[in-house]
Amino acid sequence: MNHSEGLSELQPLLMEMLDGTLDPKAADKLQQRLRTDPHAMSFYIDFCEMHAALAWEHGQIVADITPTVAEQKKTKSARVPLLWLGAIAATLLVLASVTLSQRDSNAIPNGPAIASIEQSVHATIFTGQREWTQDDIRAGMYVLNQGLVQIKYTTGVTVFLEAPAEFEAVDEKRMVLHEGRLSANVPSDGVSFTVETAEAEVINFGTEFSVEALGGQCEVHVFEGHVRVQPKHPVDQPSEAVDLWTDEAVRIADTTRQASGIDLAKHRFIRSVQEPNGAYVDAVHELSPKAYYRMPIRQQGLLCFPEEYSGRVLTGEGRRPACAPGFAGGSLRVGGPSIGRGAIVQNAPEIANEFTMMAWVYAESRGKNAVLATNMTKRNGCFAWMLDDMNGQMKIRLRDQEGEIVECVTQEPIELNTWHHFACTYDGDMLTLFRNGEIVDSKLSAAPAESRGLPLYFGANWRGKHLWEGRIDEFAIFDKALTQEQIESLMMYDNPSQL
Repeated sequence: MNHSEGLSELQPLLMEMLDGTLDPKAADKLQQRLRTDPHAMSFYIDFCEMHAALAWEHGQIVADITPTVAEQKKTKSARVPLLWLGAIAATLLVLASVTLSQRDSNAIPNGPAIASIEQSVHATIFTGQREWTQDDIRAGMYVLNQGLVQIKYTTGVTVFLEAPAEFEAVDEKRMVLHEGRLSANVPSDGVSFTVETAEAEVINFGTEFSVEALGGQCEVHVFEGHVRVQPKHPVDQPSEAVDLWTDEAVRIADTTRQASGIDLAKHRFIRSVQEPNGAYVDAVHELSPKAYYRMPIRQQGLLCFPEEYSGRVLTGEGRRPACAPGFAGGSLRVGGPSIGRGAIVQNAPEIANEFTMMAWVYAESRGKNAVLATNMTKRNGCFAWMLDDMNGQMKIRLRDQEGEIVECVTQEPIELNTWHHFACTYDGDMLTLFRNGEIVDSKLSAAPAESRGLPLYFGANWRGKHLWEGRIDEFAIFDKALTQEQIESLMMYDNPSQL
């Protein structure tokens, strides 16, 4: 097809655009053509200038007019200054751009399905004023009000979106992220997929990458592969595209539209719902835990191995999901801007007269008495693992059969925004607290109080107070006291990349 034949197809589309009858599918086709074909863009500009001139002469767009002879005689002698023609043409260009790039936010998507929701975790999605309850994703605007969704395109592209997010599903090859957090996994077999924000276009070349658009800037993080980031810019202020490779990231601010290098955010984005079985997980299983909570990302609740000790994730007000990237796979997210309010296990494992508990934890703040895990109520239960009420130091409290309390406490406040491994053991005489494989405190204690039939709480106390404000992962309970050597051996796998 030569240029003239191709450009002739644009005329009816442009006429429909001007008279307001252009349907969404045709608008997408026109928008894509103008972005990729310089001849089409030149034709489009000429078209707008011509109709600007006609609008100036006749008072309205030519597609809508049937002027009388008197009106024609009156306007034929008019001479339109080129400055005014340019201004009107520019106005038409802006109006046309708005028509093409912004859908009616209240419109309900009703076109063909371009993707499907594979997994929804405490998610609510709205289109216009209505909640979207279908599994299909159709071309149109969506608002993810809370939770997490996993979207699978017909091309094989997988996208994870975390609330709060506003996005437009354009077609199988493009998504516009107006606000929010997105991760995409794009096959490396030639599939094309582009994520557009107000500040830039992110074009993939078979990758795993994440994008966050918030507060007049966007960030792009590449975890594997290669993407090209093209900052958007005014015509008179060109900016160069930036190629990003594995473990690279940039930020583009709306004010400058220039890409600047930043650190890769390894713990921010949900990029999978799979729980990997690797070296650390295998090592824990070899120690024969009585209960092992891997904290996978799932809608169905808190999963345990064995399943008889599974529980329920608690949610409340908030936007972000009650899950997050963990040390290995997913984690339980509690507090902050999330809907997570911890978890409860009604049929909890009994804490034996000798025991070990351990977990990977990630604190985002040091709340007073913030609870990691507990089975204590006002009068019952035997342990509370928490931060102290002064400096944010980690402590384990053990209540014995006489009601006496013994505490082991770390010397330093917990470091924020990083993963720590904590463990506590009781061997029949000594209560010992470990951090990252090292003993930090040890105290004599009598046997723990009875705990049979008591619920186990993660991330909050029995009243739902003292939220952890962070993440909890890989929580294991043993009915024996592990040795220091056994706990230290797990630190061989303190790098999630080894999993």
